[in-house]
Amino acid sequence: MLIRLAVLFLFILAAAASASWLAAQPGYVQVEWLGWRLEMRTSLAVALVIIFALGMVFFDRLYRLIKSLPGWLGSSVQKRRDVAGHKALTLGLMAVSAGEPAEAKRQAARARRLLDAPQLTNLLAAQAAALAGDHQAARRYFTSLIAEDDSAFLGHIGMMRLALDDDAPDAALASARKALALRPKSTLAAAHIVQLEAAKHNWQAALPALDVLASQRRSGQSGSNEGGDNIQSQRTTLLYMDACEHAQNADRQGAQKLLIRIIKDAPGFVPAVLMLSDIYLETGANRKAVKMLEKAFGVTPHAEIANRLKLAWQVNDGGFIAKLMTLIPADANIADAARCIIANKALDVGLDGEAAGQITAIPENRRDADAWQVAARIAQANGHQDDANAALVAASKAPRPQGWQCGACKSLHDDWQSHCPDCDSFAQLVWQRPDRLTPLFDEPV
Repeated sequence: MLIRLAVLFLFILAAAASASWLAAQPGYVQVEWLGWRLEMRTSLAVALVIIFALGMVFFDRLYRLIKSLPGWLGSSVQKRRDVAGHKALTLGLMAVSAGEPAEAKRQAARARRLLDAPQLTNLLAAQAAALAGDHQAARRYFTSLIAEDDSAFLGHIGMMRLALDDDAPDAALASARKALALRPKSTLAAAHIVQLEAAKHNWQAALPALDVLASQRRSGQSGSNEGGDNIQSQRTTLLYMDACEHAQNADRQGAQKLLIRIIKDAPGFVPAVLMLSDIYLETGANRKAVKMLEKAFGVTPHAEIANRLKLAWQVNDGGFIAKLMTLIPADANIADAARCIIANKALDVGLDGEAAGQITAIPENRRDADAWQVAARIAQANGHQDDANAALVAASKAPRPQGWQCGACKSLHDDWQSHCPDCDSFAQLVWQRPDRLTPLFDEPV
């Protein structure tokens, strides 16, 4: 404010000085026109010219203001409409996030009236309709999005979600494929395609979509929750199920190629190890079977792998137990599982001493229910019933042994399957010591 007053004061001083200077100048201006003669001082003539120029500028500005007034009023109204429309759009999105369909629909209708942005308002209206359970209205809105090139991807994703809600997997898969065709790097569309193709047992068809997930994760641009281990598990499952179909169609060579590919990346995947070892043993390729099985037993000790090793080694019972003992891994947890398997196998063939040695090597604080049950068998074989009973009591309180557990619902299963029988999750069964479960009895662990 002070600066403006100072500038105004200086301007007045300059104007006064100029006027004083002009008034002090001698001379007259004489104009003769149409018989009229006008005489005035030169300073007055200059002042009149300046006043006339300022008047012209003033009237020009006034004319421009009057001419632009309707447009200014219109733009002001439009600006207020835009502000109100964007506010309605924001409130509508907040209502969708909060799960309030009535408020979302109300704000969507208000946004459509105020904004000339059909893509945004249609998307909000579609989300609100879907939230309210009005799938027919939501489908109309998503269809309108599909008609526009810029919003077609979102339209197909919306149609996919509606189809999933309506339990229409074929329609959902078709929409997901169209979405992925528009956005080849969309992890959302790719993840749904993997699940939907796997549910239809289209194992090979799901692999390209899984490659999209793996590629985006390697580049650090993945927006999905798929971790590297889960992607690898899904790939292993898809390849194994495809190998099973090849085997059922008597294509042993095709199945073998797929199984070798699986074991290269997941040498401890028990179903593939067992299937490939059976192929090797049937074709007389015992050396290949031995090499693969020995490596698998060191990664994932499993009783069935031990059984295949006995067939591949072609040795007597003592030799079988001795060879198994050389495969005990260095990792303590895996070693405990291997020792328990070896002890069981030794008891089966009457080698009680070797069995006792393996169980004794497992510290009591690391023994699971299987290890204590083997200890009970050893005590019974030696006539120590009290020790056997104590071991069985300890087994009831010990952690459960390794088994196939679903990573999604945590249910336990005797055999591996591509989909969890309880929650239908794909590629979630993992051979591990169960977590989030109590022991057989007694307090939780």
